[in-house]
Amino acid sequence: MSKRRVFAVTLQFCICLIVGIIVAPRAVGASAVSLDTCRVWAMQHSRSLAIAKEMTRQSSNLRRAARGAYWPGVDFDGAFFYNQKPTRLIDVESLRNTVAGWGVPQELLSSLLPNDLLELDTHKVGVGAVTVTQPIFMGGKIWAANEMARYAEMLAHSQYRQVGNDVITAVDEAYWLVVSLVHKARLAEDYVALVKSLYSDMNAMIAEGVATQSEGLAVAVALNEAEVLHTKAENGLSMARMLLARLCGLPLDTIFELQDESMSVVTPWELNTYHLQGVYARREEVRSLQSMAGMARAQQRIALSDMLPSVLLVGMYSMGVPNFYNGFQTHLEGMFSVGVMVRVPIFHWGVNYYRYKVAQSAVVIADMEIEMAKESIDLQVEQTRLGYEEAVRVYKLCEHNCRQAEANMHNARIAFNEGVFTYVQLLAAQTAWQQARSELIDARVTMAVTYDNYLRAVGVPLY
Repeated sequence: MSKRRVFAVTLQFCICLIVGIIVAPRAVGASAVSLDTCRVWAMQHSRSLAIAKEMTRQSSNLRRAARGAYWPGVDFDGAFFYNQKPTRLIDVESLRNTVAGWGVPQELLSSLLPNDLLELDTHKVGVGAVTVTQPIFMGGKIWAANEMARYAEMLAHSQYRQVGNDVITAVDEAYWLVVSLVHKARLAEDYVALVKSLYSDMNAMIAEGVATQSEGLAVAVALNEAEVLHTKAENGLSMARMLLARLCGLPLDTIFELQDESMSVVTPWELNTYHLQGVYARREEVRSLQSMAGMARAQQRIALSDMLPSVLLVGMYSMGVPNFYNGFQTHLEGMFSVGVMVRVPIFHWGVNYYRYKVAQSAVVIADMEIEMAKESIDLQVEQTRLGYEEAVRVYKLCEHNCRQAEANMHNARIAFNEGVFTYVQLLAAQTAWQQARSELIDARVTMAVTYDNYLRAVGVPLY
């Protein structure tokens, strides 16, 4: 083989390899992916969770900023001006005219009253001051502001965990949807194989003159319906896989096997008993409302502080050029000043009082919302518990029905081969088997979903 031929074959192989890598669906690992792994991927990819995380950082910085109000504040203020003209404290010409009227000689006036008499050099003026302000008593406003910042930080962290729960809920729903459709697609494939087998037998019977063409057409219609059902299941599975891949932050064409895709028998989980007070302490909704109630109380304290006196200790070092500390001097000089500032609100037409009443109503509303949330949680816990117990009972019944349907289909197949059953009875048995298997799949998925819902209702973290 010539070098040109070798190069052409190698180039074609590389092109096919690259196209295969680009076009072929991506696979994630060789082992099955668990639900916990999907949850981790989803939380790492979630933009809403990243936003909530950044909001927690924001609230932490706000709390640190509020804490700084306890300490003295140091500020510097300065200014510099260039003036076109100097400052003259008297009108020299008018004064000369007045004195000249007293009979003073003109030569003496020029020496007694020069042109720059009481003229200040203010072409360049600079002033500056360093001020230190220390709050002594602000009516509890600083403490309340720090409490509000602390509760705001707690609220941000609670909302972050709530967003995490929402992400977990979304990926769980997508996960179990894929599992359900995988089983439905396999079931539809098995059903197609059964109807194909019956269709082949029916054609053989028609050839032998035992069955009619109309009976063969009826089986062909049943086969077409089974293939349509299988196609719909495959399409739905593809869409569900894309949804799960998007939530996990993977390319949409990524294909990976899930651990729960096996048809193994599942043992129902045992429900633990939880005290409601512990449930309230773990539920993020209650934590968020409690943080909001704490913020409302802090806001009430801030409104009350507006009706109380405020006391500030102020220290200042001021400097300027020119300065007037010792006559008029053109060099920089300064001095210290220390004082106390007191502000006492006296009369504002009840504005501050009504603001306090508004804040007080907000506290009452927040407390009532907490009680309403607790009542809803009580109902939710009971509903999810009953829902899971019902799902377990349905799953056990579906297992029993599935075993009976399999036995019934086996007997119907034997009876059909022996000529005792008609094709209609065999199709009915196969359809009953397919429906029983489908209901078993739904019951299996429902049991897992309702168990997770119960864990969420009692506040058990799923990640």
